[in-house]
Amino acid sequence: MAILNHRIGAIVIALIIIFLSFSSPSFAEKVTFIKEYTYQASDFDSKMSSRTIALEQVKRLLLEEVGTYLISETEVRDFQLTKDKITTLTAGIVQAEILGEKWDGKTYYLKAKMSIAPQDVAKSLAGLRENSQKNRELEETNRKVDEALKKIKKMQEELAAGRQPEGKQNEYLKVVDELKSKEWLDKGVAFMNTENYEGALAAFNNAAEANPQNSWAYIDKGWALNSLGDFYQALKEFNRAADLDPPNPWIYVNRGMSYNSLGDYRQGLLDAEEAIKLDANISWAYIERGWAYLGLGNFSQSLTDLNKAAQLEPQNPFVYSTRAWAHNALGKTRQAAEDLEKSINLAPNNSWMLWNRAAYYALSGEKGKSIADLEKAIRINGSLKQRAKTDKNFQSLWNDIGFRKLVD
Repeated sequence: MAILNHRIGAIVIALIIIFLSFSSPSFAEKVTFIKEYTYQASDFDSKMSSRTIALEQVKRLLLEEVGTYLISETEVRDFQLTKDKITTLTAGIVQAEILGEKWDGKTYYLKAKMSIAPQDVAKSLAGLRENSQKNRELEETNRKVDEALKKIKKMQEELAAGRQPEGKQNEYLKVVDELKSKEWLDKGVAFMNTENYEGALAAFNNAAEANPQNSWAYIDKGWALNSLGDFYQALKEFNRAADLDPPNPWIYVNRGMSYNSLGDYRQGLLDAEEAIKLDANISWAYIERGWAYLGLGNFSQSLTDLNKAAQLEPQNPFVYSTRAWAHNALGKTRQAAEDLEKSINLAPNNSWMLWNRAAYYALSGEKGKSIADLEKAIRINGSLKQRAKTDKNFQSLWNDIGFRKLVD
């Protein structure tokens, strides 16, 4: 069987998809939380800045209540996480829905709700706590928002005391933009959860526009672009992130994904090694280096790196979906099949896990199994229908009646 020439689809979006796709669509009873918040505007505030601050505050009230409920009523109590940590991580899963809002020129009133299927959220949290990139991003973003709210409060107090240094309002509005950027990042993550990559990209673009100094906005843009197959543009976004935050190892992990997806395995290898130098405990760095070694024909070293990734993050389905190709290259077809099955068991509703196994089956000559997995993947992510028509991993199926019926 041939080794894949290109990275399977959008493995590059895994760092978001991993923790958001563990739970299947659920018809379980939902629990709804409703909170209200009224923000008293300062002389620095506009309607927009007042809304941004009010929205952040009402979301915090909601997340606090959701966190309390999860600890009390679900297995989250056994996760050995602090309540603050649970609240921070839940922000990457649950979105607020605005029920009502009113601006009278002096105050901004917001009423919002969060509706959750408790067990689904608990399962997503279980996956998210294993996701080191999203952990770091959510923690950094939450810390910056805390700092922004403190700055806002301090400047409002100075204003109330009659101290208004020149240029203070511009500084104030820049701080508010940090909150606005976070709001768009949260929306983008929600779009990624539903595999709406165009919507996610638009949201991440808005996040970068609101705060051009937010490196995570460019990293997230890169994810969305990679999942859309625009690897060259993704590289530009990761380069911009590297200019802003060069010590962040996740930039090189993700940029390495782009290079590997383009078949530039030597550059992918260099970026993965840079990430490992910065943080030797990131499983994804070893996944990317393993994929680069696979592309370069060093199958034994590839397997070594992927085994290391499995040790670091045993619940990451992408470890096994990638390691399957290393096993196959070494002639270990039984182990390859076992890894593919494990990846599906860990993320049964992730379209890319199904796509990956479908590609493997197609290259193995198992057309029926390939088409069955491909059909499931397309049902979850309709954009794969068009991609299957041109992906050379499925070339053996292009003239198959069942395949044509599926993609036409």
